[in-house]
Amino acid sequence: MSFTAPLQRAWSRAQQMLFKPFDIGRWLVIGFAAWLAALGGGGGGGTNFGMNGSGGGDAVDAGEQVAQGVHQGWEWLLSHGVAAGLILVGVLVLVAIIVAVLWVGSRGKFIFLDNVLRNQAAIVEPWKRFRRLGNSLFAFRLLVMMVCLPLAVGLIGLCIWLIIAAGGWPQLNGVAMVVGVVAAAFIGGLLLIATLYAAFFLDAFVVPLMYRFDLGVLAAWRRFLGHLRTRAGGFLLCGLFVFGLYLLVFSAIMVTGVMTCCLGFILVALPYVGTVVLLPIHITYRAFTVAFLAQIEPEIQFTN
Repeated sequence: MSFTAPLQRAWSRAQQMLFKPFDIGRWLVIGFAAWLAALGGGGGGGTNFGMNGSGGGDAVDAGEQVAQGVHQGWEWLLSHGVAAGLILVGVLVLVAIIVAVLWVGSRGKFIFLDNVLRNQAAIVEPWKRFRRLGNSLFAFRLLVMMVCLPLAVGLIGLCIWLIIAAGGWPQLNGVAMVVGVVAAAFIGGLLLIATLYAAFFLDAFVVPLMYRFDLGVLAAWRRFLGHLRTRAGGFLLCGLFVFGLYLLVFSAIMVTGVMTCCLGFILVALPYVGTVVLLPIHITYRAFTVAFLAQIEPEIQFTN
């Protein structure tokens, strides 16, 4: 599976869409579609890790302090009913905003993909056309978020509890605790890599399969997993290739930001404005994943 040929096709597509001819109005509309698609991330130096187990008392003290802090916070909430109610309302509003952003972003992914594949600048018509696919993607992403977020919080809490509890076990010493922390970090790192790859596969390949074959998200996942089983190396390397490209883009942004006395940083950080400024990069990425997938799904092609 080639990487350079899809990248060349993708960059040519970005040039065709934005510079042949250059139209600022068209640029802004496509930038808005890309922005929609992007919607919805102690101890001091004298710590003793020796074999004498003196770190156990510190861990127990830390655990008692955490428990005391949680207890005090709960007591404060019980004694300040109005404040607790406001906090609850704020949390519910925040959750509603997150869900709304996830819903709009799910529809936006198909709008932006449609613009890139058809070489157009449109928002309203594809917004209506991709209602079913957008809702299918939204339901899947929401379900994953509802399942994975509590699991992640639970795993983090479990790791913290084990570290604190280990300090109270006299048979364990500081080195054993360090080994436990390293093991937990290793497992957490593997889970993080798996999560990042799953998110990349969903956006890069499952969404185009949904678009081209009018599939629900689960059917598109099944079709993609069939390709992944036979070409796992190619798809894994594709993720690393994209990550390397993003590192190059990040480095270029850093250099530009420094050379422009932080003006570049400000522009890139602004909502929508940053997407418009980096629109050639967004189009190139979207077109690259499509061109890469087209090597085994030839029906997925650019038009116009």
